[in-house]
Amino acid sequence: MRGSMTDLSGVSVCVVACNYRPESTGSAPLTAPIVDTVIEAGGAVDVVAGVPHYPQWRVQDDRYRWGLRWHETDGSAKLTRVRHAVPRQPGLWGRARIESSFAALSTPFVRTSSADVVIAVTPLVGAMVAALAGRRGRPLGVVVHDLSGDGAEQSGTAGAGIARLIGAAEYRMLARATRVGVITPRFSPILAEHGVRADRITSLPIFPHVVTSGLTRDDARRRLGWDQGTMTVVHTGNIGMKQGLEHLLPAAHQAEVTDLDVRFVLVGDGNQRAALEARAAGLRNVQFIDPISDEDYPVVLAAADVLLLHERPGVENMSLPSKLTSYVTAHRPILAAVDSGGITKALLDSYGAAVTTQTGDANALLEALGRLRNDPGLVAEVVGGAEKMRVAEFGAEQARECVRNFVHDLASSANS
Repeated sequence: MRGSMTDLSGVSVCVVACNYRPESTGSAPLTAPIVDTVIEAGGAVDVVAGVPHYPQWRVQDDRYRWGLRWHETDGSAKLTRVRHAVPRQPGLWGRARIESSFAALSTPFVRTSSADVVIAVTPLVGAMVAALAGRRGRPLGVVVHDLSGDGAEQSGTAGAGIARLIGAAEYRMLARATRVGVITPRFSPILAEHGVRADRITSLPIFPHVVTSGLTRDDARRRLGWDQGTMTVVHTGNIGMKQGLEHLLPAAHQAEVTDLDVRFVLVGDGNQRAALEARAAGLRNVQFIDPISDEDYPVVLAAADVLLLHERPGVENMSLPSKLTSYVTAHRPILAAVDSGGITKALLDSYGAAVTTQTGDANALLEALGRLRNDPGLVAEVVGGAEKMRVAEFGAEQARECVRNFVHDLASSANS
């Protein structure tokens, strides 16, 4: 049944996803609203998830340090957590450990769930493995946040040969799904090229999970105790290989030696943070802040002069940064240091939502900051473009209805 509110009464869904709330970055904030949307539409949900560990890549909650499984509730959803491996260094072999352990531990709970349909959420390929192994002939939907094979190569986790093997396995599994939801239409031709039927691919826009604070920059800085005068560039979220923030440090060094009054604030954690902090030692204009609460996050965004989106050189089509859903709510200009051939740049340019520079080019990044500092018209232009992108790409009700239709179509396919 289509309409302004697709009804899911009587439909039950098993969602299998390694990352889930209370994790506040990465794919978890995009997965939890799927569960909420199904329940709000009258459906029932079993969630099979991992233990909270991201982006720190360590288990900090004592409840999950010992044991293999926990049966909990999340609102009216039934939640089963499994204690998969959490590698301190999630390189190729670390990823293999988390993928294989999550798949092995979660499959029995997917299999025994009485849900009508199964939905796996990537980027963990292990979630797809568990969903396929435990589906028992039920309709299977896969939500693609990242392309893991492309990601392994473009992030530097694996060489081209290993990445191609990962990608080939990933595409074979996606081709077996009943429906595949993609967070950006730019994934669709890539999947179709690799054997996923085009008529099974549908758009599932990213859910916005942050609202504007409504604070002025100065009010936000007073609340945080930040310096009022210095031009402050804020990057939030994961500090991992995909972000390539080591390429930001030459720009910070150049700004310091030329007495450019700019400060780079990196908010978050990740497997590259310790190494990045060591490399940034001695740079007075680079500051690291631990992950912050959901309540304080909009305040941090409001305190910025510029919001930085940074990707490693060579990252082209592996993912779309989830932080965009937050950045576009803040009414602050976005500076994106991204690959010129990537989907992130293509999306931003289509709305004029950011000033973009080629990642890894320190001179270009500082030149872009100078333009944003000195050209109020440019600031207004990119802030306006970001607002257009927020409305068109990240509307909350649009995202909810896409999820409802996705689940409805999966449930209907069981009877067709």
